[in-house]
Amino acid sequence: MQKLQALTAGIEDPKVKFDIMGTINFLADLYSSGKINDENLRNDLLDICRTVIEITNVDLTKDEIEARARLIADDLFLEIKVRNLRKRVIRGKLDMIFR
Repeated sequence: MQKLQALTAGIEDPKVKFDIMGTINFLADLYSSGKINDENLRNDLLDICRTVIEITNVDLTKDEIEARARLIADDLFLEIKVRNLRKRVIRGKLDMIFR
């Protein structure tokens, strides 16, 4: 996930960077298993992006932070949805082949 790497690029502490990436991957797993819906995933991604951008870009205004956070969160959401779709398609095709 290139957007995830770009989001965490300004963070020096590897533990914090790992925690952010791990949280987003955890959300992706919850979404993939149907435990959270589109709206929950979007809101959680937006909250994470907003927090990281606030910390790493202290010179931005609230509006700029919000705009950037929405853009990155939307991109992450789309990546997660596409990855999930790919998994379902592959799983479905493998089931057809090995029946």
